[in-house]
Amino acid sequence: MRYHRVVAKFGTSLLTAGSDRLDLEAMSRLVGQVVRLRARGSSVVVVSSGAQAAGRHRLAKRLPAGRTPTRQAFASVGQSHLMQSWDELFDWHDTVVAQVLLTRRDLSDRLGYLNARTTLRELLDADTVPIVNENDAVALDQVLATRIGENDSLSAYVANLIDADLLVMLTDVDGLYDKDPHTHAEAHLLRRVERIDPKVEAAAGDGRGHGTGGMVTKLRAARIATQAGVDVVIVNGRDPDVLLAVAEGEERGTFFPAAGDRIESRKRWILGNISRSGHIVVDAGAALALQQHGRSLLPAGIAAVVGAFERGEAVEVRDPEGRRIAAGTANYDSRELSRIRGLHSEHIAETLGYAYGDEVIHRDNMVLS
Repeated sequence: MRYHRVVAKFGTSLLTAGSDRLDLEAMSRLVGQVVRLRARGSSVVVVSSGAQAAGRHRLAKRLPAGRTPTRQAFASVGQSHLMQSWDELFDWHDTVVAQVLLTRRDLSDRLGYLNARTTLRELLDADTVPIVNENDAVALDQVLATRIGENDSLSAYVANLIDADLLVMLTDVDGLYDKDPHTHAEAHLLRRVERIDPKVEAAAGDGRGHGTGGMVTKLRAARIATQAGVDVVIVNGRDPDVLLAVAEGEERGTFFPAAGDRIESRKRWILGNISRSGHIVVDAGAALALQQHGRSLLPAGIAAVVGAFERGEAVEVRDPEGRRIAAGTANYDSRELSRIRGLHSEHIAETLGYAYGDEVIHRDNMVLS
């Protein structure tokens, strides 16, 4: 398997098969691909549209004439129906799903971002399939509800959250064309796009179907993901086994290669944002585990917490002689670390009353010096 951590975004038109309601047969085919992809060793997060369409269908015959509810109301009604459908379809394959609702506010706030990242990682570690959707029901207004980008950009943010190596946006078209294929018979499918420039954006147009996202929002998502080091494919989800084929590296749809290595991108961010107000000192055993074995930093190996820093800040890790041996994003702030330093991870919740995970700094969020 070429790709081992995949985000699959399913558009509304795909889940409804072009109708005005969820199509369980179409959804079942997608579920089968996700299950087989997982059986081949890949972790998969699904970003699912369809809540508003499901809600609109269920309310259609119950609304007074001339009454049109907000998208939040449609989503509130449809989200439970959407998740019930996913749950039942995956359950036939003995696969557990988990609902994750996010807003732009969750992802723009540092602690919200960390919480979402931790939750998704734990769900993957627990061998579940997280089903992510934008939390339209609690958006403050119609404008704020669309800030993420109609689930297309959300899928890119999720790919960044979980350090995915592939984002597949499955839709009802074959990919990005150089012209609108509906009006230009000579339009050609672009198999590979190295860079999203104004010419490429112009080719996307502004067409929209049953869903709320068009090719423009998919290009926006592709730009976000590729800049974070994630490969992106826009592909026709109606093609048999297309998700499996793309994850194997087959040429399908339109491919957008990552602009750079995602690990290097994260390292650059960490090194460029190290806190100057505090750092962590570890004992000799922890220093050895970090440097020679690539381990995460656990509270048991912390000898001292110097200064002050907040959860989510990038902090230096120093050895007993005061030399910087690493830097990384802290899952606990300096006050919390002062209370749990030297303890085994199973005592974190007992001491603090809560826990953000076993690691003080996860190895995925650490740069060795």
